[in-house]
Amino acid sequence: MQPITYSVSKGLRAGAIGGFIGAIVLGIFGEIGAIALNQELFYTTIARKLAFGDSSVLGGWALHLLVGIIAGSLFIGATAAVRRFALTTTKKAVWVGILGGIAIWIVVYVPVTGLLVPDDLTSATFAGGSFVLHVLYGVVTAVVSLSLLRRTVKIKTTT
Repeated sequence: MQPITYSVSKGLRAGAIGGFIGAIVLGIFGEIGAIALNQELFYTTIARKLAFGDSSVLGGWALHLLVGIIAGSLFIGATAAVRRFALTTTKKAVWVGILGGIAIWIVVYVPVTGLLVPDDLTSATFAGGSFVLHVLYGVVTAVVSLSLLRRTVKIKTTT
């Protein structure tokens, strides 16, 4: 398969969709983990603390999906701006997704958790589990976005 090129705006759009799907995947696995540990899910706790909607569960999902869309959009848009991280193959998308998931965990999850639910950061189960789920989010977001980008961008010809 030939390398693809894409603009920042196409990266932003593909990343929004990829981030939405990545957030759903992260959320489902997070729900399973929360049920297994008999705990409240992180984003449900955040939504309740921020008084985000009448139902903390629905408000939590809405907040989680919104953040997933924004983070995915910025993440994949950045891959277009920084060509070294451009999504060109599935293998590269996986590695860039891992790096993106780690970055999102550090830039979004850790500060928000530190401010609103600091006990979650002292729990190896919560901190470690959230780290793995954010890496999964990054990989799903990058692979889905690459799939979308392959359908919408011009193939770079080498002549």
